[in-house]
Amino acid sequence: MDQPLVAKTAIAREMVSFRAIYERWFHETCRWLRAMGCADSELEDLAQEVFLVVRRRLGGFEGASPQGWIYRIAYNVARAHRRRLWFRRVIFLGDSGQLEAIPERAAGPAETLEQREAAHRVEAVLSKMSAKRRRAFYLFEVEGYSSDEIAQLEGIPDATARTRLFHARKEFRQQLKKMEAKR
Repeated sequence: MDQPLVAKTAIAREMVSFRAIYERWFHETCRWLRAMGCADSELEDLAQEVFLVVRRRLGGFEGASPQGWIYRIAYNVARAHRRRLWFRRVIFLGDSGQLEAIPERAAGPAETLEQREAAHRVEAVLSKMSAKRRRAFYLFEVEGYSSDEIAQLEGIPDATARTRLFHARKEFRQQLKKMEAKR
């Protein structure tokens, strides 16, 4: 068989495989990135970064679980993104550039202010939590993952995921109480 034809066939199979992986896991990857503390306005761009890595490394993937593999790539992309944001803030002494959320429906000024304040309180509390607890808390409470699914994603025992959730909830309540006391 002709060598270029074999190479073209392998590339075609890899592209079909990548497309299937992309279509199946893109939405989940956005959810994971949100749980890792990435801003909503940056989720799709960061997910694209994840799938650039997936595309580049797909030929070498030999594991049985694409979910765990993609999750680990997303974790690394999110971590690198946070480092870049930190560097930008230090250099430019400015905000991260996160855009304010645009309400989906016309809300009154008081309702908009309350929603914004609540969102800022939640973000502030989440930012004070450890990264492991924050991920577990967000994936469970906001995204609706089970502790089994979180354990599988994180590559930890189910009991560890449940323990993280327990401590994350406790820490969230404590931080929220502290914040409310300061108001």
